[in-house]
Amino acid sequence: MLATVLALMLASATQSDAWSLVDGTTASWPSLSFHFSIKRSSMTIHGHSDFSVLASPVTCANDDAIDSILYDTFATFTEDLTQYNYTVEDGSAYISHRSLDSDTNAVVECDDSDVVPSINSIVSALSNATPVSSISSSSGVIDCPSGNTFKVSVNGIDLGLCYSGSSGFTMYGNDMEITAGYLKNHERIIKPKLVKDQCEKVAAPVAVTSIGKSLLTGEPIPHDTRQLKAMLFNIDFSLGDDKCSCKSTPRPCIFIHGLGIKIEEPENLDAFPTKYWGNLTDHAPCCSSMKYAMLNTVNNSWTDDEQQQKVCDRVLSVNEANQDSAIKDTIIITHSMGNLMLAGAIATGKCSIASSSTWVGLSGPLRGSMASNYFQDSCKNETNFIVEDLVAKTGYCPADDGIISLAYEGDSYSTPELDAAYVKAQKAYRSNVHALMCSNGFSGLRSDRQWWYWTLGTVVSHHSFKNDGLVEFYSCAGGFPASDFGNSYEDKFYVTKLNHADTAFRNGDALLSKAKMPLKWFECLL
Repeated sequence: MLATVLALMLASATQSDAWSLVDGTTASWPSLSFHFSIKRSSMTIHGHSDFSVLASPVTCANDDAIDSILYDTFATFTEDLTQYNYTVEDGSAYISHRSLDSDTNAVVECDDSDVVPSINSIVSALSNATPVSSISSSSGVIDCPSGNTFKVSVNGIDLGLCYSGSSGFTMYGNDMEITAGYLKNHERIIKPKLVKDQCEKVAAPVAVTSIGKSLLTGEPIPHDTRQLKAMLFNIDFSLGDDKCSCKSTPRPCIFIHGLGIKIEEPENLDAFPTKYWGNLTDHAPCCSSMKYAMLNTVNNSWTDDEQQQKVCDRVLSVNEANQDSAIKDTIIITHSMGNLMLAGAIATGKCSIASSSTWVGLSGPLRGSMASNYFQDSCKNETNFIVEDLVAKTGYCPADDGIISLAYEGDSYSTPELDAAYVKAQKAYRSNVHALMCSNGFSGLRSDRQWWYWTLGTVVSHHSFKNDGLVEFYSCAGGFPASDFGNSYEDKFYVTKLNHADTAFRNGDALLSKAKMPLKWFECLL
């Protein structure tokens, strides 16, 4: 199927578009087909849990010996009558998409979304494969008839590998299996026609070791690797569990949203009526139930006493054990301004969090957001017409109490009273938050609004590019030191490359990036 699609691409492309292999020394390096089988529903690509990526080698030769290699790659997906083609050629990435029910030409753009797993990252990992005696999962030892078993690490994610010589190899992980096979012919991958200038490089040639060459070509394992394996006869590599279970006590969960909701509901909801929150059905093992508060955060500030009391009331109502203002045996998840509303309520004594409860904070602007300042300027036509049009479409003009109350601490739009409220909220936050998810980059996950956060992360006068498009890492940390954070879903204080919407679990998880796995983080957190 993939080769057929590629052949159609080749038929419509010119010879000058291609970068062919360097010389005859590359003849033993075949093209490969990587087939991905995804186990986690949050990691599908365009709704597909099974897909293939074609990879063709482009080598760098030195004295007739190949010392580094780069792969051109191609993958295609269909979703909702739209075809998406992802191409990496000469290290640059492109995405083209076209409607299948019309005769319009494909739209081609540079691609830096890392939607498709990087084959070149996998290739780099293969050269550092470590022999192990066996590979095991929660179901037992994985059968590898050849006995050639290895451990590889792709972007910090450990996988087991079974090498079957000329038949290829299979990589095993908690979230996916990857099967690689060698193709008989070199498949030339052509970059799509792009109106713009050349796209930036996303991949570069990587050094190839002897074990890397064997795995990429189907040749026998080198003698020194076999000797090392013999010495490691009792070293097993375990994948661990496929899914995380609740390590604490299951409790009711309540979700508190941030800015942007105009309608208020008097009671908590079983499901949120907009796309604000993502689907956590299979990713919340510690939630015995899930409820969603719905408050008017457009026309009310986070410092408003009545608004803060409503937050306390909504949280207290999810557990019948709550008889007073102390929140007991409850898991509270707050996103964006929701963090400030709860922190403000605690700081002013409206409610408190008992030790039996857990507060999980997501992308909270504990020092405010420069986006608030920028939006207020834009509403006054004091920025530029492109951004002013963008902000107008968000519905934030004219600026209402919600966004005004997020003016950055100590900046021109803030006030002494707001600055003092921030300081008190930060203290309550640091004293009560159990886990945090913040971002120091806004590249994010694929979504129809990804470009919006790219724009905001760049054009808003943030104090740092370490932001999620709307909230800076420094603001989200709220006084917790940066050293408390790690860039893996395994870290309780998690610093990501997600945008502001991604941290509300809207857009799933990345496949091979530990810094973009919000749902897996929440699933494995408690």
